[in-house]
Amino acid sequence: MAVFGRKVGRADLRLVRGDSERLGGRWRQRYPDSTVKAVDLSSWSGVVELRSPDGSELWYSRACGEMTSDGYAIADLPPSAFEDAIWSSRRYGQWKVTVTSPDGGTKRTLGWGYYALSD
Repeated sequence: MAVFGRKVGRADLRLVRGDSERLGGRWRQRYPDSTVKAVDLSSWSGVVELRSPDGSELWYSRACGEMTSDGYAIADLPPSAFEDAIWSSRRYGQWKVTVTSPDGGTKRTLGWGYYALSD
């Protein structure tokens, strides 16, 4: 499982074709007094996207099935996610997980980077 909880920075990962994968991020805020608290995402929505290497084409999108009160947004990618023949030519690209507030007014990126797909 790849879940990132530090300051949003690039995180590269490897996905294995035929395996189930969990991909997501965690949102925590640091306050002026140096305390760190998770943002309650339980009423938010989230999505994981896999895109072309330049980010211009959306190749795969999956809603986050877990949106937690302790700041996690996680999507489960099934083993069948990359079984179609088209994935033979989509061996690498960009990934990103974003969350959107219930009113749609706030959108945040919780994690992003590049992925490599292997057999």
